[in-house]
Amino acid sequence: VMGGTGTGKSSFIRLLTNNSGVKIGNNLDSQTSDVQIFRFKDNVSGRNVVLVDTPGFDDSRNDITDTAVLKKIAEFLLSKYDEQRKLNGLVYLHRVSDPRFGGQASRNLKMFQNLCGTDAYGNIVVLTTFWDRVSSDEGLMREDQLKSTFFSNIVAGGARFMRHDRSTQSALEVIAHISTLAPTDVQIQEEIRISGKGLEDTAAGSVHREEVERVLAKHRQEIASLGNEINAIRQDNESLKKELEEEKAELQQRLERWESEKAELK
Repeated sequence: VMGGTGTGKSSFIRLLTNNSGVKIGNNLDSQTSDVQIFRFKDNVSGRNVVLVDTPGFDDSRNDITDTAVLKKIAEFLLSKYDEQRKLNGLVYLHRVSDPRFGGQASRNLKMFQNLCGTDAYGNIVVLTTFWDRVSSDEGLMREDQLKSTFFSNIVAGGARFMRHDRSTQSALEVIAHISTLAPTDVQIQEEIRISGKGLEDTAAGSVHREEVERVLAKHRQEIASLGNEINAIRQDNESLKKELEEEKAELQQRLERWESEKAELK
């Protein structure tokens, strides 16, 4: 179960498993910082179902880096590959209530696509959530837009769009659909175990490395620009100089965090 922070991943799992141990955030702050496994028995089919809750990629979090999230997900997937355990389905949650598809949503989706690979697209369910936050017409319009634009490649590859209205029934419908699918491996497993690539050289790792490089370049430029501003300030304007120096110090801390994240990816 994947998707951005605050899309309802843990709520979806808690509803199915009736497990109070599944922590749920009350806002866009994630309660999940690790890969967690939850089990339940589907009384309709009699199947034992294993659900895997994953942290979202979100560079605004302080408790865990996106590199660490990628590593945790990759390590879990590789452990299942080594056990010769395949995945029946991959559920990707997205809020239909979001008025636009922002940069963070785009990065999450791109990482997901590159983790899975095109051969696994047929095992994907794009599960739209927060339908109670929009009118029926608005929700339908956004759903159609998502299908025809941002998720068009996944849909063309066989992924199915489904809706979750916070009911147990809609959650069980997702499980029922996934149970009909042939189990599959995903791209990152094959890249590392068969092709012998390191994490940073996988498709998902390369996407993340490019994002890290982009942010590093942006912060370096901002720091240089602030340095020039500070040097140009008149000596009698100490308050402005102090304000800019504090801003520069904060940017320097962010830069160091991203440099550490880049090193962590190797």
